[in-house]
Amino acid sequence: MFEEQDDYQLRYIYHTNHHNNAYLIELNLDKYNDLFNSWDGSELDRKELDPELSQFLERASYELPIKEKVELCFYLPEGKKNKKMEADSKATIKNNFRMNLFFINQNLKNNNKKIATYILMGILFLLTAYLIPESKDLSLLISLLMEGLFVGGWVFLWEAFSIFFFGSRELKDKKKRYFRYLESEIFFKYTD
Repeated sequence: MFEEQDDYQLRYIYHTNHHNNAYLIELNLDKYNDLFNSWDGSELDRKELDPELSQFLERASYELPIKEKVELCFYLPEGKKNKKMEADSKATIKNNFRMNLFFINQNLKNNNKKIATYILMGILFLLTAYLIPESKDLSLLISLLMEGLFVGGWVFLWEAFSIFFFGSRELKDKKKRYFRYLESEIFFKYTD
């Protein structure tokens, strides 16, 4: 029941395409270049999305259920209609999503390397601490070293656990959201 209520409220906030029930993320533009970072001097196919647009799209992706389809709809004045710019803009937007996915994948690989390193270090610290023979005659320095190895080992294992369950999970969720945008339709509509 709550999901139906949430769905109804979202459909009040976001329009939907009645043909496929996809949520429409709609934006008004004055010109095609409004889509892209004005500081980016590279060619159109390499341009970065406007930071405010990126933020808006990221926020919208978290507002809408991940299982639902989305479509991007950009409104421009009729006088600005240019089929080549429209096609190039669509391709550039998709390239931005691909680029974001690439960087997310890089971060996930780095996280996996960190996890493996932290697990290895944690196990080494704990094994070293366990292999130090227990004796009541141990000096204070050896005793402190042993305790430090135990604490360090558990801290390394906790960090690996934290990255695996929290850091990587966030990145995987973000990856799904960008992949959904990559799969989405992009429309340009022109108004008087």
